[in-house]
Amino acid sequence: MENTENTIYALKTSAGQEKNVARLLARKAHLDGVGISSILAPESLKGYILVESSTKIDLRNPNLKVQHLRGVVEGKHGITFEEAKRFLKPEPIISSIKERSIVELISGPFKGEKAKVVRIDESREEVVLELIEAAVPIPVTVKADQIRIIQKEAD
Repeated sequence: MENTENTIYALKTSAGQEKNVARLLARKAHLDGVGISSILAPESLKGYILVESSTKIDLRNPNLKVQHLRGVVEGKHGITFEEAKRFLKPEPIISSIKERSIVELISGPFKGEKAKVVRIDESREEVVLELIEAAVPIPVTVKADQIRIIQKEAD
């Protein structure tokens, strides 16, 4: 491995295993002194983690053998800090939701039900919904992370 300044590399992982790979890699880096400075597993980047290292990441190194780690994204210079900075402070989910949008509840007692957004409370990150298939329109208040947008601003 050649010595360079700290570079950020994107490592491909199994989908859904990003945090596990980051934990295992951090433990190995701490014990074996691999040269990894930091590890970032952003929620918005599925199947990848970002690793800052002072040495070139080479997965043939036995110290970097971690379950669910699939490979290194090839590139000449890795990822710049400016590109990685946008993952440090992600956009809140509530900002993408609009009134009159059609959403699906992904957790809770109404899981799988479709609903229309009636009101948004950004300070509490809650959304008031009206279930579409209900006989009587009942307002239901849920956290913004419990819904998935199906159609934006329906009539």
